[in-house]
Amino acid sequence: MKKRYILGVVFVLLSFGVFAQQVNEADLNKLLEQINTRYDEQNPILSPDGKKLYFTRANDSLNIGGPKDKGDIWVSELGANGIWQKPVNLGRPVNNELKNYVLGFSADGRIMFLNNEKKLPGGMVINDGLVFSVFKNGRWSKPTRLNVDYLINRSSHQSGSVSADGATMVLSLQAYASRGGEDIYVCFYKNGRWTQPQNLGSTINTKQQEMTPYLSPDKKYLYFSSNGHGGKGGRDLFVSERLSEGWTEWSKPKNLGDEVNSNGVELNYFIDNRNKIAYFSSTQNSDGYGDIRAHRIEVEIKEEPVEKEGFEELVVIEEEENKTCRFQGIVTNGKTGAPVAAAINITGDGMTENVITDEATGKFEIEIPLSLDSVEVSIKAPGYMGIREAVVPQSGGVSRNFELAPLEVGETIRLNKVYFKRGTADLLEGSFAELDRVVEMLRENPNVKIELSGHTDNQGNSKLNLKLSQDRVDKVKQYLVEHGIDARRIKGKGYGGTRPVASNASEETRKLNRRVEIKILKN
Repeated sequence: MKKRYILGVVFVLLSFGVFAQQVNEADLNKLLEQINTRYDEQNPILSPDGKKLYFTRANDSLNIGGPKDKGDIWVSELGANGIWQKPVNLGRPVNNELKNYVLGFSADGRIMFLNNEKKLPGGMVINDGLVFSVFKNGRWSKPTRLNVDYLINRSSHQSGSVSADGATMVLSLQAYASRGGEDIYVCFYKNGRWTQPQNLGSTINTKQQEMTPYLSPDKKYLYFSSNGHGGKGGRDLFVSERLSEGWTEWSKPKNLGDEVNSNGVELNYFIDNRNKIAYFSSTQNSDGYGDIRAHRIEVEIKEEPVEKEGFEELVVIEEEENKTCRFQGIVTNGKTGAPVAAAINITGDGMTENVITDEATGKFEIEIPLSLDSVEVSIKAPGYMGIREAVVPQSGGVSRNFELAPLEVGETIRLNKVYFKRGTADLLEGSFAELDRVVEMLRENPNVKIELSGHTDNQGNSKLNLKLSQDRVDKVKQYLVEHGIDARRIKGKGYGGTRPVASNASEETRKLNRRVEIKILKN
């Protein structure tokens, strides 16, 4: 069957830079003639200079894995006639026998970000985070793992894209905070690493699937594919406007209409801001496989230079083979002993690894570099107080079990690492990591309200002890509020030495009475 191309006009309001080089737009029907085949083409992404079109093609006999290969990255160059030329397989080391998928580029084009798949013993293929490749000496380097805090995906599908400036990434994942199927998350490049993915909220995400997210060059609009917002076919493309500087307030998603969506499946929207063209993929009139389509868009252009992230930290990374330590254990409910499905984030000296515990048993197992002096293990689960501990890798492996305190009304959680200068309410430096853990818990559980309680031993003047404990509670509350927590969610009371949990007969037991606790008042 001869394939056809959808051409149309969509009006959007954007703000981004424009470049002088123009594609010949006289005949958009010819623009993609060399790209589409009887195979499956998806995920069109332009290089930052606009001269190359990257996309994923499945089932082509020229793929690394042959006709059964679910996707290699191919690239086409823009000809002098303004038409995309016959594409070529990007080849190894970027492509392999698994599905290969470009997320985007750094603004200078030196770094390519890619989705990563891994085949487990026994043949199961899983999404295994993200990787990057560096363009040097005229070719792309072997992909290296990209460190993203708490990047966990339970789904067989993973997609996303990187913003035009290379500093923001939107991802489709089924993570521990997802509302149903795949949700859309955002993370940011800061201080040499990517931040923990943040869920975009219920206006965007539904109980169904939200996939292939893409940010307009000015980061004001989010384009994505979904089967949870109604539509014409299996999945339609939608657009939503970001309504504030944050990332959880969005306008109601709007269907891109008949010029884009069909009774097939539409995915992977991408805007060519130089030429007022948008690319996407569609299964309409393509024998069930995807084709790359193009349509015109009308754009109100405001010239704004793009700030280019250098990613120097990534450029200098060399992939190294490390001996590893097997780190294993069980995460349970500290009250009932029941297993907990938790997200575990392990960081240390430039590395990040993530794993999810087994839902039925709470067990986890992961390999970490033996060369590291120590790693920080952070564990989170919805409805529980997260924990953070240091673990020292050992040649014989490390086995450690963890108990999470449930955020149930009436439960009391001791903050073991909140320290004050002796006889004062001045916080010591070692306290901030523990208090940040409380901040994080309150941010991720917006319905929780707490009471902070301060306690001393019974040594000295009881009235002074009562005042000191209240001052310390007030200081902790002040820290939480200064870090974005609504003061109305926090009550605080100092009890002095009136509520001991151990004997005051010796220093060894008295120190147990000097403590700060939080009690869950509402959840």
